[in-house]
Amino acid sequence: MSLLIFYLTDANRHFTFEHFISMLNQSCKKNSWKLLVITSAFDEDFYVEHLKSYPEIQSDTFRVDFQNNYMKKAHYAVHYAEKFGFPYLMKCDNDLFIKAEVLDYMVDNLSILDNSRNLTLGPTLTSGIPGVEYFKEQFFDKEAQDKIDAMFLKSVFKNEYGADYTFLNKHTLGSTSWNKLDFFESVYKMNHHYKGIHPIRVNEQAIQFLNQYIIDNKARFLEPKEMDLIFDNFSPYLCNSVYCIKTDTYKTIINDESLFVDTFDEVPLNKYAWKNASNHVFVKNGFAIHMYYNWKPNYVEFERQFCEKFFVK
Repeated sequence: MSLLIFYLTDANRHFTFEHFISMLNQSCKKNSWKLLVITSAFDEDFYVEHLKSYPEIQSDTFRVDFQNNYMKKAHYAVHYAEKFGFPYLMKCDNDLFIKAEVLDYMVDNLSILDNSRNLTLGPTLTSGIPGVEYFKEQFFDKEAQDKIDAMFLKSVFKNEYGADYTFLNKHTLGSTSWNKLDFFESVYKMNHHYKGIHPIRVNEQAIQFLNQYIIDNKARFLEPKEMDLIFDNFSPYLCNSVYCIKTDTYKTIINDESLFVDTFDEVPLNKYAWKNASNHVFVKNGFAIHMYYNWKPNYVEFERQFCEKFFVK
């Protein structure tokens, strides 16, 4: 068994778990991975009961203290992986759903992470950064691509979380066509550590359109795809909702206090990538759903609505 999937839970999102685990249960490589559910609420029984319905999935649960729980979960995942001999980790937030065939493909290709030039391996995340650019090119028809690109041009960037993104409006309001390369080049040059920015994060019309397109094309989304690897070399930052990484590398990152600017591992992961000129590798046609960013008001309720529409029987 090579991969430990550590699933970071949120007591507000119990409604996502049954869909997440149902999709993973379709994996053909259950003997190669184990699911570790890490919570900071007193809800271990909820996950244990649900997992009883999936006896073929090897799993475990653990609860950490609520205070500053995010990095406690990360450190416990490393401890667990080292204790039971998992050379690779897969971090997985609880607001996304990954196709089983994509997980299996990543399991088959974990060895690319043994090359120090490749820091992470992850799916093509529907509204991920930079995943959204790959996803719309791989899944959208031409008309839909043109529509969402036009929506991107209406995006308004502001000062968020201490980072001034207003200069990026030249690529949206101040432009007549969407150019991802020019946009990401500007992001790369900005003098701030929070570079996880893209129109999909600030433009409600665009992410609503994206999610509705997925719902409307559910059958095509779920059908098997021919997959390949993309060695990303144009985007400056990974919003790290889901990715695989070597256990020892992740341990190095989260134990390096000089990389941290807050209580999360996203900036440290990207700082480490910049420092070592590392690739983030993505699975072409390897789709995973990320519903909304927490910048959207009432995002959890919109996530619930997405689930009700997409996972309808």
